[in-house]
Amino acid sequence: MGRDPKHDYRSRCIYHITISKAASCPVFSYVSGTSSTPLVTRSTIGEIIEQQILNFPKLCPSLQILQYVIMPDHIHFAIFARNYLPRAIGSYIGMMKVKTGQIIREIFPAIKNIFTPDFHDRYLRPIHSLETIITYIIENPKRLLERKEKPGFFQRINNTEIKGSYWQSYGNIQLFYNPFKGPVVIHRADSESIKAAKYNRWKHISENGGVLVSPFISPAEKEVRRQCENANGKIILLTNKPLSEREKPAAHDFERCSQGRLLILAPQTPLPSGRETFLYLNSIAESIALSI
Repeated sequence: MGRDPKHDYRSRCIYHITISKAASCPVFSYVSGTSSTPLVTRSTIGEIIEQQILNFPKLCPSLQILQYVIMPDHIHFAIFARNYLPRAIGSYIGMMKVKTGQIIREIFPAIKNIFTPDFHDRYLRPIHSLETIITYIIENPKRLLERKEKPGFFQRINNTEIKGSYWQSYGNIQLFYNPFKGPVVIHRADSESIKAAKYNRWKHISENGGVLVSPFISPAEKEVRRQCENANGKIILLTNKPLSEREKPAAHDFERCSQGRLLILAPQTPLPSGRETFLYLNSIAESIALSI
């Protein structure tokens, strides 16, 4: 879930909701075509779900559906609470799920569960872009087909061993075995001449088929990443949070994955934010760079 105890879920807000299919339920839709021209064909179950998504304004007039997509095993929708709600947004999602189940079981009595018990929500903060969320929802079928067309660029492995610990990996695992890797680590004590030498080496790696490895946390490291991507370079990105079961990279990172230019490495358990974790991730980056 994305429940935030500090947020009032009755307040005026835009929410990005994801609800997954129960394992025993038939698919909601079929995605065919190519990544450039995807086609989504809803099943009978998917058509009923669509009707109930569009029915949210009847549950509460203040609710407005901004965008939705019905995938084979989950649904996404952006919903706008235009005014303060009589109930929390989760109550209306619960009503929608119950009604959907009632209608489907009238037609298919053997189906016991349609959705998983919960749902994932993310509310848009001022720093978030509505356009980004809408695009993400619209492009779900495209991304599914891209993963099918380029399976090697979207591999997910949960037990990649690095320096005696196990990491999750997502993306082009071949980058891990690239022999020409360089850690992007900038120390406070680095002199200008040392920094200049590092930048030249990172530029050379980026432009000649190598891989830069880093958590890319500091502004200077982020700038190195930007320059690497501008040169169509390859990156191994270290994070401090595990990847959830259904989590996919954000749009920018997804595009890099589709090009085979990104591998994301995440710990199996969360690492706290702070300098100690920053230094630890840098040490992992250096270990990866030394591996073949």
